[in-house]
Amino acid sequence: MARQGSNRSNRYLPLAIGTALLALLALLATIQYRWIGQVSELESRHLRATLLSSARHFAADFDSEVTRAFLYFHPERSETPGDWRGRLAQQLQRWTADAQHPRLVRDVLYVHRGEAGRFDVEILRPGSGRFEAIPWSADLEGLRRRLTEPSGGSMFDHPTPVAADVPALVIPMMFGAAGQAAGQTADQIVVRFDRDAITREILPDLTRRYFGSSQGVNDAVAVVDAADPGRVIFLSDPALPASLFRTGDVSAPMFGLRPLEELHNLWTGRRFARNRAAGPPGEGPRADSPDGRGRGGPWRLVVKRRNGSLDEAVARIRWHNLAISACILALIAVTTGILMVTTQRAQKLARQQMEFVAAVSHELHTPLTAMRSAGQNLADGVVADPAQVKRYGTLIESEGRRLSGMVGQVLDFAGIQSGRQAYTLQPTEVGPVVEGAVSDCRWLLQDRRARVERDVSPGLPLVLGDPAALRRALRNLIENAAKYGGLNPRIDVRARAGNGEVEITVEDHGDGLRREDLPHLFEPFYRGRQAVEKSIAGSGLGLSVVRHIAEAHHGRVDVETGGPGEGSAFTLHLPVAEGPAGPEEDAA
Repeated sequence: MARQGSNRSNRYLPLAIGTALLALLALLATIQYRWIGQVSELESRHLRATLLSSARHFAADFDSEVTRAFLYFHPERSETPGDWRGRLAQQLQRWTADAQHPRLVRDVLYVHRGEAGRFDVEILRPGSGRFEAIPWSADLEGLRRRLTEPSGGSMFDHPTPVAADVPALVIPMMFGAAGQAAGQTADQIVVRFDRDAITREILPDLTRRYFGSSQGVNDAVAVVDAADPGRVIFLSDPALPASLFRTGDVSAPMFGLRPLEELHNLWTGRRFARNRAAGPPGEGPRADSPDGRGRGGPWRLVVKRRNGSLDEAVARIRWHNLAISACILALIAVTTGILMVTTQRAQKLARQQMEFVAAVSHELHTPLTAMRSAGQNLADGVVADPAQVKRYGTLIESEGRRLSGMVGQVLDFAGIQSGRQAYTLQPTEVGPVVEGAVSDCRWLLQDRRARVERDVSPGLPLVLGDPAALRRALRNLIENAAKYGGLNPRIDVRARAGNGEVEITVEDHGDGLRREDLPHLFEPFYRGRQAVEKSIAGSGLGLSVVRHIAEAHHGRVDVETGGPGEGSAFTLHLPVAEGPAGPEEDAA
């Protein structure tokens, strides 16, 4: 009982281990799902931070150019109305020669109070070297209103020197006309920017620098009016609709002065209200919200992923990682399942091999015992009558043939398993093969009092096969029919041709096969319940060898079974030889 319990526990041990492995896989899948979620969240933050950093540097570089122009053309405190014109002309000439983007500055205007309290405007064009009076044109109307309307009590109360609608910088002079009343605007220097140079040179260059790669621009970039996001100033891809940039993945304010401390000291008496979204000196602009959607500039840089939003991109990456992880876990689960099934089959095969060893040992022991007993009696002279001596000799020969058959069966199976079994295929007549197989079984047929009825159609075509191997296969089928055909069995051996093949059928009229045995009949060491219950001798190798021989001849073997009295019929299907052929080695 203790040994039986041990065998039972050994049988269920692989199942328990497999179940534990599957449980661990489920736990690992849960942990990995959460881990991928955390990684996706970190990836989202990283992508957003990277995108926001690029946007801030983009805006900071543009604002640096604006700030450079502000400092370049700002009048000095010591200047008087008599000496600043020549210096400003020189500055414009130097800007044109030395600036990184010389076309950024279109021209310089000087707005001052003229006769009858009117505001007059003079223009300094690049290359002219002098100011010329011009009338107020339609494109300067917005600038005119900004300069002429009272600003609330002081000329420094404008929130920013940037006039984005022009676009331009408005720089108050540090000195005004004598007797200027409070609330009136001082003389102004207006540095007008070239919108075409901004949208076709500077912004595309910044786009390539901060959002480009060897494959081109990775993200869609737009510069819009902060007060009216529907008004687009620049698009990195003109094919994209402007409505796409009403919201973006990140944004940053731009077109403002950089937060350098010296800018604040340029004003007399007070500082102008600078952009609150700007960072400390030396840093790029920062937004007043974590995603960079703050306020602070008349223009706003909006960045959007080309293939959907940033969250959608992260979601795609997450599902991609989940899919890969799921495939890996599924592969591990399938491998575990296969391992469990293989282990179960290995255990089953081990049990069948043990049963085979026991059966073969018993089968070998029986003829050896009979042969040894008969030989001992003959050697001791116990048997002297010639008829008895002949009977003893016949017994020894019969048991010897039986023993040789079992040894041959085992050797055939060993050759098949080792892969060294070879067959010489040649055009072969079916009739002699059938007669030879029946002749090989004559001793068993006599012992079982079996009757064999042969029905071989005349004129059968030749088959391409190894005569000896085909003979062994038919012999195994005839022996099985004799064993399982009941008392005084009748065995039918038929050979027919059709559909390009020859069919050789061995049929008995016994109890037939059980349905649950059919899927396993041709497995090595398998013996049906009927054989076990009736203690029919056998090794469980015969049908396995038959199937291998049939497949080695490019054919097959199948079985049909009925109820009690209808027996079973095994049929070998062998292809017809298409013409004369010489010997051919076909490895098993």
